[in-house]
Amino acid sequence: MRPIRVDFVKRPGPPMLGWLVLLIGVALLGALAQQYVRFSQVRASALQASQQQAQTVAEQERQRVADLPSPPPPYLDDRRWRRAATELALPWINTLRAVEQATKPPVFLVGFKSDPATGRLQLDAEAPSFDAALGYVSVLQAAPALSQTQILSHDDTPDPQGRPLTRISLQTQWVTTP
Repeated sequence: MRPIRVDFVKRPGPPMLGWLVLLIGVALLGALAQQYVRFSQVRASALQASQQQAQTVAEQERQRVADLPSPPPPYLDDRRWRRAATELALPWINTLRAVEQATKPPVFLVGFKSDPATGRLQLDAEAPSFDAALGYVSVLQAAPALSQTQILSHDDTPDPQGRPLTRISLQTQWVTTP
């Protein structure tokens, strides 16, 4: 039998094959890291190029749409829309303001009819006397928003309490200013 010799003071060194495998692994890891960085840069530049191209295409499309003449709205061909637009352009505010400023007690407006096509207004009013009714007509004639104011008819009748009452019907026309 052979004697076994154990030396506790000297330690055996690491095997050379282990060091070689470690160095090869580190080299491969470095090469892999370098490939990953290169791939990431290529991917980022491709993404940036595609975003730039998309922005260019979107800007060209936006410019093309802006250069196209806008189509007329479909409601412009509608007869009802044209009639409503014409009536909205009429001088309603000035006309109604003139009638409102002229109608003061003791004269009371009881009827109002308008014809937007001709601009004529028919007003029915009540006054305590014919003189008050004439004063009302003269105030309407002096209004710059109205023209051709004239009495169509008048009727002197007592009211339900027996007081005298003059009912007048008059016609006027609004003034359109350009």
